Amino acid sequence: MSSEYLYWMDFFKSKRFKKNLIKLKKKLKNKRVVFYCNGIYFDALTDVYNLSEYFTVSGISDIRYENKETSTYKNYNCIKPSELINADIDYIIVSSPNPDFIKKYLLEKGHKNILPLYKERKHIFSKAVKALEYFAVTKNIPKALKYYFFCTKEELNTKINYEKVLMRLRTKRNTNNKIKIVFACEENQKWGYQFVYELMKKDSRFEVLPVVLYPIITKNRVDFTQPKNIEFFKTQGIEAIDGYDYEKKRNIDLKKYEPDIVFYQQPWYLQGENHPVNLSKYALTIMIPYGYTTLNENDWGSDAVKRVYSNLWMFFSESPYHNKFYEKAAGMRNKDNLTATGTPKLDYYRKPVNHEYEKLWKGGKNRIIWAPHHSINNQGLSMSNFQEYYAFLLEFAKKHNEYSFIVKPHPALRSTCISSGFMKEAEYDAYMNEWNSLKNAGVYTDGAYFDIFKTSDVLVTDCSSFLAEYFPSEKPIILLDRPTRAPFDEFGKKLESGFYKVQKPTELPELFYKLLVEKEDTLKKHRLSIIKNLFYIPKEISSKAITDFITSVI
Repeated sequence: MSSEYLYWMDFFKSKRFKKNLIKLKKKLKNKRVVFYCNGIYFDALTDVYNLSEYFTVSGISDIRYENKETSTYKNYNCIKPSELINADIDYIIVSSPNPDFIKKYLLEKGHKNILPLYKERKHIFSKAVKALEYFAVTKNIPKALKYYFFCTKEELNTKINYEKVLMRLRTKRNTNNKIKIVFACEENQKWGYQFVYELMKKDSRFEVLPVVLYPIITKNRVDFTQPKNIEFFKTQGIEAIDGYDYEKKRNIDLKKYEPDIVFYQQPWYLQGENHPVNLSKYALTIMIPYGYTTLNENDWGSDAVKRVYSNLWMFFSESPYHNKFYEKAAGMRNKDNLTATGTPKLDYYRKPVNHEYEKLWKGGKNRIIWAPHHSINNQGLSMSNFQEYYAFLLEFAKKHNEYSFIVKPHPALRSTCISSGFMKEAEYDAYMNEWNSLKNAGVYTDGAYFDIFKTSDVLVTDCSSFLAEYFPSEKPIILLDRPTRAPFDEFGKKLESGFYKVQKPTELPELFYKLLVEKEDTLKKHRLSIIKNLFYIPKEISSKAITDFITSVI
């Protein structure tokens, strides 16, 4: 269970929500209703309550049902949003923590009688108390006033906690005690802290603990992911701690390691006690994007993800442009926990190539990376073309030894293929094993992939982050495009003009020949201009900018 699910489970069990539900039941007695928005919020709701005991439920609706046939979910009839206007219903109940946005969308579609499942009341007095408490701790009137107006009560509380932690850490430094730093990592494929870790490891003021947690919401087995992750870190010169409790079947509370600072890898899999709201009581919490944001803000993250970001002590972003993006997308404006340092992943481009990665390339001289995304069957971001390309590319590789392939699947592709029913576990593994058996191909599923980028000739992908991460290599990128793909943000749109796009598999052979054999890279000059004008690359490596920021504050 994800932290988002656990959070909403606790919320729905609360007295204030129960009271709200009973009031809504009385208002809608004998009225036919549809619940709109069927994400984790709705999942938690239906796991706590049988909605049919409170309402006459005609069905449920969500945008994800529009382009695929789904008859039932959670034992309720699924209705496509386009069919709602003609449905025999009296009210639409918006089952989302941000109902105003959805209500506006439904009103624009011509719907009436729209009600929120729950709308949080503003607690002006209790927020004022928290703002006064912040002033009492910091003596900073301007910030206390700003946080009162722009932060939630919860965010104000974490601000207070972090100020107290900083006081303790500064005292600790004066006594020459080491600052204990935990790097929490769930998926080695997304590991982006290597050079931050190395810099802090060398600093005698710090004690560094890398802890491998388990990404609970994936379909992979613990015995499949944990050993692989721990082994990966050994290859990077890191002795990682297994942070999974096999008896209790949950991740260990990070408080056990008595950290002063915690680096999160990603916001998706945080459990309750490891959420920044709770960790803030004894540690500074930090996050750096594990990828490189190129997606539209509306497709960027859920409300629970935004809650993680807005309660961090500090978030180090990819660029000044991305600061503005996160201010809006994650609600981080005026909260003073966002700074642009560039991403440490791009520091790999300033390092010499590790020639061990040269050995991964087999066969032909023309080197192609194929990196398929996981969102098959129009799930989530609907970017994946894996179903359309997987057989074609394998057969192409078999017949063309002049090309060398490395397949770099998204870490969630295996579990998505299995959970969606597209492939069974044995079928997926057999498919990847067939790639590995070729004389001119192989599969690479670990992190630390930038030396593969640097030794390749072209990237073929339907992903989003890889498009930006690969761009500074100056090499051509082939985007496997599709109409349903989640739209780019402004940064991604500017990158997009530097991609070669294909709409179907049969367009690839000619493009490979043109780019790799004939060396006709017509977009290269344009890509170099984009790199120069768009990417934020500080004079020193981003990892040093991040460590310098932390040490200067402490």
